[in-house]
Amino acid sequence: MAPKDEKVPEEKVRRVPLYPGFPELARSDVSVYPMCRHRYHWAKVAQHKQFLKELHSFERLQSNALDGVRVHREFSQGILSHKIPPRRYIQKLTPDPLNSHQRMRVEEIISGNAIFSK
Repeated sequence: MAPKDEKVPEEKVRRVPLYPGFPELARSDVSVYPMCRHRYHWAKVAQHKQFLKELHSFERLQSNALDGVRVHREFSQGILSHKIPPRRYIQKLTPDPLNSHQRMRVEEIISGNAIFSK
């Protein structure tokens, strides 16, 4: 038996990490949201590159160029299209020829709530 003065070393408890494979998330000074957003962004970039790589390889397998163009149009429809710019941006590019009162009257006529009096 060990004397009372000596302390028996306690066994270390192995903790299972909360986020296995991502040690930076275990730190208390790092927020989870930016790290997940960062990983999500790079996963999206990698997935997009993989899609383009497979699309181009499938296009090259076609017997003629026209079939390759058809394949490209079919598979990339809606995926490779550009984003629609916001309405404010479009309004800056094309200024409205009507003033605010005229614009309200046009909107009223279009909606069907306009009252036409003689």
